[in-house]
Amino acid sequence: MGMGRVGLVIGFWFVFWMFVGAALGALTAGYHGGIQNGIYYGAFNGAIFAFIASFAWPWIMPESLERWMDRGGA
Repeated sequence: MGMGRVGLVIGFWFVFWMFVGAALGALTAGYHGGIQNGIYYGAFNGAIFAFIASFAWPWIMPESLERWMDRGGA
């Protein structure tokens, strides 16, 4: 069974939270840290959050998305 759909959801999950973390980091960066550091550390923190939150997928994933991932084939 292929893992294409699962990989797509995982990739979207990580990219989404890294983008959210980078945006929050850029918005909350002070003058001394710089916006670049805020974006970098925000993206890193977003990846850590995505990893930790991925363990809660059975409780937070919509049933329709789980059915879509479980369907094999095309």
